[in-house]
Amino acid sequence: MPWPRAEPRADAALTRAFAAGLPSGRLAGPLRAYRSVESTQAVARTWADGGAPEGALVLADYQTAGRGQRGRHWTAPAGTALLFSVVLRPPLPVSRWPEIPLVAGCAVAEGLEAGAQVSVELKWPNDVLVDGRKVAGILAEGVASTPSLVILGIGVNVSQQETDWPPNLAGRTRSLAGLGAPVARETLLPALLARLDTWYSVWLSEGFTPVRAAWRRRGLLGGRVALADGEGTAVDLGPRGELAVQRDDGRIALLFAPAGEHSERMGAGAP
Repeated sequence: MPWPRAEPRADAALTRAFAAGLPSGRLAGPLRAYRSVESTQAVARTWADGGAPEGALVLADYQTAGRGQRGRHWTAPAGTALLFSVVLRPPLPVSRWPEIPLVAGCAVAEGLEAGAQVSVELKWPNDVLVDGRKVAGILAEGVASTPSLVILGIGVNVSQQETDWPPNLAGRTRSLAGLGAPVARETLLPALLARLDTWYSVWLSEGFTPVRAAWRRRGLLGGRVALADGEGTAVDLGPRGELAVQRDDGRIALLFAPAGEHSERMGAGAP
């Protein structure tokens, strides 16, 4: 079966369906929803370059070239995943931008727990896991410009079947429906946005300390982590969002998410 063709204009019916439930707040739209695009990240970036305000949202039923961490592709059959990108204009130094995926991780975790009644864990820098399987990913791409600009992408596996996963993801990824927690995308989006609005505001007003505390409550630590010159065990999240990794000889190595520059990926796989 051929893949859906990319659609250059927003779909009015899909936009109305998702816009109807948007919460109020800083990240409340406007929304443009598409049946098919190459990437919601790319569409949101173009819109932001044209003056889209903070909180503008791009959502798609399907992506022909969805992006993930380290240049990987995000794939999902049409209509089975919640795929959206948010325009952020944080009034903070670029050096603080790598904290954004961790902020979003806390928000997505709480949104999933509220909207789908699942128990969530976070894997640095921000894969979102349920029962050890990835159900959502986050990708923040910053643009060093004036005014500042970060495009935050979030992808949630909502209704894929086990047969939908490519061989490299089978057994590692699962949808909410596959976990026995079916939820409509139109219900899940406002739950995620409400928590994202709250955590983004907390981060702007109170700094990273409360975000770090919330992340550590769900953080998946104790696993083995590859380092440039070996490996170690993840032991903690540091005060600047860095992952502390204990080498086998007891020394601590610190891993930092990349700083946000033009087209710099700062997250863990999403649209």
